[in-house]
Amino acid sequence: MGAQYRVVDTHDGRVRKVPLTRGETQEVVKSWYKPHTPPAAMLAIDYPTLALESCRNIQTLLGSYPGLAVSFGNPIFEAGGIYTQDKVPTLGEALKQSSLTKGKQLINGFTNLVMHHWRYGLSERVFNCTINNGVDKHGQIILLDFGELTFDKEEVRAAVISKRWLHSFSFNKGIPEQLQGYYEKKLNKVFTLAVLDAIWGELKD
Repeated sequence: MGAQYRVVDTHDGRVRKVPLTRGETQEVVKSWYKPHTPPAAMLAIDYPTLALESCRNIQTLLGSYPGLAVSFGNPIFEAGGIYTQDKVPTLGEALKQSSLTKGKQLINGFTNLVMHHWRYGLSERVFNCTINNGVDKHGQIILLDFGELTFDKEEVRAAVISKRWLHSFSFNKGIPEQLQGYYEKKLNKVFTLAVLDAIWGELKD
């Protein structure tokens, strides 16, 4: 389980995501580090608030650009940061079942999705692509986890400078070994400050 939501299958091709309480998120974070104690900075993150703010921002964005809904799994929002979304396999699951060629295509799809969202002024925060993204019935990569978003360009700039994607769980444990080299080369090539500055928010009024 992630630190933001409890996910419930609604048995209609959708899932319902309910934000965890602050106490529940801290227990999840502790489980990541067992038998060690997690860093204080990790326990200090207010995941429920981040999730709620992201949901509100996405609702506002989709109000102006409804065509973006597909890239978020066609979410339907309820009160308190709860939402339903298309049920799809995660990108990590798809990569494990893919040939080398198909895996490269899926990674390309992920980079295309990130840059598509950059054009609307948002980005995945930690680049845990195998967990936070999925593959829809058309083979397109979509964003699943709204709690891992940022709408702050400076935060994205810092991530690009540090190559945050090379320090994520997904790169170190989620990407199949035979695709790690391609993933590193591809993301390092396309996620640059020049690209970010050129396209960030360009499709917003």
